[in-house]
Amino acid sequence: MIFFKHIFLFSFFLSLILNANATSYYISTSLGDDNNSGLSSQFPINSIDKLNTFTFQAGDSILFKAGESWEGMFWLKGSGVSNNSIVVDIYGGVGKATINGNGYQSCILIYNDEYISINNLNLYNENTHLDSLGNTKLLVGFTGALNTWGSGKNIRFGVKVVATSHSLSGFRFNNLDIHNIYPTPTLSQNTHKGYGLKLETQSDTSNLLFNTISDVKISNCYFHHTGHYGIWIKSIGLNNIDSVKNFDIDILNCDFQDTGGSGFVPNKSKNILVQDCFFNHCGSSVDNRMWKRGSGMWTFDCKNAIAQHNYFMNAHGPQDSYGAHIDYGNENVVFQYNYSYNNEGGFVEILGDNINCGYRYNISVNDGYRLDPNNSPWDKKGKIFWISNYCGSGPRCPNTATFIYNNTVFINDSINPEIYFWPNVGDVHLFNNIIYVGSNGQKIPTLLQNNLNTLNISHNVFYDSSRINLDSDLINNAFFNDPKLLNPSSLGINDPNMYQLQINSPFIGAGKLISGSSDTTNYLNNNGGRDYFGNIISDINPPCIGAFNLISLNTPNPIKNLNIKAVPSMTTDNLRLKIENYYGEIETEIYNLKGNKISKQNGSFISLKDFKKGIYILRINFNGEIENLKVVKL
Repeated sequence: MIFFKHIFLFSFFLSLILNANATSYYISTSLGDDNNSGLSSQFPINSIDKLNTFTFQAGDSILFKAGESWEGMFWLKGSGVSNNSIVVDIYGGVGKATINGNGYQSCILIYNDEYISINNLNLYNENTHLDSLGNTKLLVGFTGALNTWGSGKNIRFGVKVVATSHSLSGFRFNNLDIHNIYPTPTLSQNTHKGYGLKLETQSDTSNLLFNTISDVKISNCYFHHTGHYGIWIKSIGLNNIDSVKNFDIDILNCDFQDTGGSGFVPNKSKNILVQDCFFNHCGSSVDNRMWKRGSGMWTFDCKNAIAQHNYFMNAHGPQDSYGAHIDYGNENVVFQYNYSYNNEGGFVEILGDNINCGYRYNISVNDGYRLDPNNSPWDKKGKIFWISNYCGSGPRCPNTATFIYNNTVFINDSINPEIYFWPNVGDVHLFNNIIYVGSNGQKIPTLLQNNLNTLNISHNVFYDSSRINLDSDLINNAFFNDPKLLNPSSLGINDPNMYQLQINSPFIGAGKLISGSSDTTNYLNNNGGRDYFGNIISDINPPCIGAFNLISLNTPNPIKNLNIKAVPSMTTDNLRLKIENYYGEIETEIYNLKGNKISKQNGSFISLKDFKKGIYILRINFNGEIENLKVVKL
């Protein structure tokens, strides 16, 4: 005990010493002068060129004057240490500080440095990479593999982190607005190559150089109007090395809007959490410099990844373009508790060479509306479920333990996405799903090419089944009566609350039991413990079918009280609070995802008219009780 006390005291005093030696650097366009020291807010420096001459130390702060703007690429040199990062932030005034990358490769470059925190900046980068004389803009002093790599090359980033000589760790990105990241438009071969934030490792396996990036948290950031991805994690030189992966990556409370490609793409990474994020219009085509296709997010060669409590909406484009999909070469990847709406490609896409990957407790509304452009069956038509064995240009690769269970899918009369399993996709477990389709419109095609497959299919609901050409394998222990969703509309209401079961549903407690387990990465033996709405899932009693679990009366587990709703929970303007059996005073505080209170309103009518689009938390006080609800302003 005395030993640990001494260790604690040593660490405490060490942190004091380190912080005592820390320096704050101030930069201002309105008050600064590059002849100043920059060591106080009274004597700030002026330019990014001057800032690039400094090498920073652990605990140092680089502080940009709030509300002011700069041009150029900030090459941040120097590393912090664990628990004592280099911090980039703002000071004095209102609003984010802005860096216009001005055609250099990135607004901010971090090259072989680590333990860095960047906060409260507005970043954009779409100017030409040529100067006034037509020469490539080169960053003075850059010592990368090629100078043009680090400056005027026709690829753009908001922030780029590169590991070439050793592994890096300890990055924090918070409250960044990264947008309008486009290459020079006149070079057509690179028209889409603009990325919000990229983490890139370069390894040389022949020289036993295995680089990774780890301990990364990206929170409360807004990525929009990028030529391609919002966030991209890329490993170069490790394609045949499965054991080396970037690790401990959290993407929290982030907003992805109108990205030309996908919102978030992790490659060769493990221990990933994507939570409380909003993906809208990925694969956007609002600018000709965009890629114009992309899922909200997808994993490639990843392990132990969870994406939960996210909204995936309006993904667009040919091929893929799902709400979220699982590419090939993954292990232990699960999409759970997500809301998927109006994504052109569809809801579930799982490619080959995956182990223990799938979807559970999600709600999908009107996904898969894309028509087949080649008029050939099973080509690029929108899909409800698509399981493939594709794993690159070589031989096909079956999966091990693919699961799709307890999802609720609603399809209106105007679209007819298919269910399609390729041959030899490995063992697939399809349980407890509701497929609810309008009774009119074209037939829903289904085809399970299941030779040599091990298909485990049961307890799925197909309603109205008269509109579905059911493959014989789907009929096993299937149900065909009305599940009695709350949703009263044949078009489908854009509100996840409308896809709960009514109390008189025949499918309460009628699902296949997926037993509990202490192994949290084995999703077939671990039922997750909660449904989409937070209700308890028993590990001893059968669940309901679908994403909502109203626990039957014979279960010992308590029922979560769901007596308050926001209708609709996703709105462009206003909503109304509905509280069962209560008609008294209501007081609501509205918070953003950073926890800042931004409004207080009284009564059941809530206006979001003047709010920015995004996710908000309603803290509702009624009859001495307090409840929290999540709503989305579109």
